[in-house]
Amino acid sequence: MSVTSQRLGRAKLGRGIPAMVALPLMMFLASCDSQPGGGKGSATPTGQDVPEVESAIVQQSNLSLPVQGEGTIAAFQRSNIGALVQGPVDRIFVRVGDRVAKGAPLFRTRQADYQRKLNEASAAVRLARAEAQQAESTNERVQALKPRGFVSLSRVEEAETAVAVARARVSQAEAIAATARQALNDTTVRAPYDAVVTSRNVDEGVYLSTFGVGGQSSVLEIQQVGIVAAIVSIPQDKLGKIRLNQPAHLFIEGFAKPFESYVAVINDRVDAQARTVEVRLPLRNSAYEVKPGLSVRAEIAAPPSPALVLPRTAVSGDSAAPIAFAIDKGSVRRVELRIRPIDFDRVEVLSGLTEGQQVVLNPASTLRDGMKVRIRKTASAKADSGNVAR
Repeated sequence: MSVTSQRLGRAKLGRGIPAMVALPLMMFLASCDSQPGGGKGSATPTGQDVPEVESAIVQQSNLSLPVQGEGTIAAFQRSNIGALVQGPVDRIFVRVGDRVAKGAPLFRTRQADYQRKLNEASAAVRLARAEAQQAESTNERVQALKPRGFVSLSRVEEAETAVAVARARVSQAEAIAATARQALNDTTVRAPYDAVVTSRNVDEGVYLSTFGVGGQSSVLEIQQVGIVAAIVSIPQDKLGKIRLNQPAHLFIEGFAKPFESYVAVINDRVDAQARTVEVRLPLRNSAYEVKPGLSVRAEIAAPPSPALVLPRTAVSGDSAAPIAFAIDKGSVRRVELRIRPIDFDRVEVLSGLTEGQQVVLNPASTLRDGMKVRIRKTASAKADSGNVAR
């Protein structure tokens, strides 16, 4: 309402309205000039209208953030067990899921042919030994007659040569017999280490070939799972933070608690496409609880390094574009951040803030850039100087 219209209204009221009614009405009209948004007469908000906020200080702390990697549990050893000698499978002694000790029989190839060859080779050995004994006896008689001149020099040489040939034939026959005996033993294939049977590829009656032609060569798959290994990939930029024998924790799918391990192998090959490095961490698995193929996350302990720490409650906005409100001379300033999680309570500030800056905790949704605030109390950022380990 303009000043002129107010005056005209008051003049009319003075003439046509009794004084007892006009006075309160004039006071109400006058009060309209002092309401917010009333033009030149608007009042500035008092200190009671400035919101109170809690604050924290950005602090620098020495953090030991673990190097993380994702991967898969693998057996310590895995072998496809095939035939040592060819022939049809006569018997398979194990089933999938069986645990076998080193040296335990796994399967057997038909032995009849190899038994016959061993019998023939053994007979050849006996024959060669008999011939060698005869040659030695003849040579002894010739040598006895030699001093008396009853035999010629050529006869002596012939007898000595016959002994050498006979002895060589014995050695040859014994070698053939040993090969036949080994072939017979090889018809029974045994476990090369303590293992569990994970696959059976053929049944009895299938012809096995050691050359991969005319039959199957792999009968069983076994895995050594008394010790397993976590094969994980870590980013190449973290390679400088890990060393052999560094302690680590393995978080395996299906298990509530992590397993302790250490860095046993750092592969020298870097994956040029994924830009990762393969790391292997062993784990004793005497109860066979951890199965090869399970997914695993490894957290490898790293040396402490300085970092800017901020309470999570000071961070707001979208997770892809986090922000904070820095306090400067009684006003707040909206700051875009780049952060990395530390734990449930804290984050590491990678950019946007500096050490010693004061920020608003639990910022209200109504807080805006440049708004005046009053600090209710100052709380230290929840950060210690020790290591952080999950």
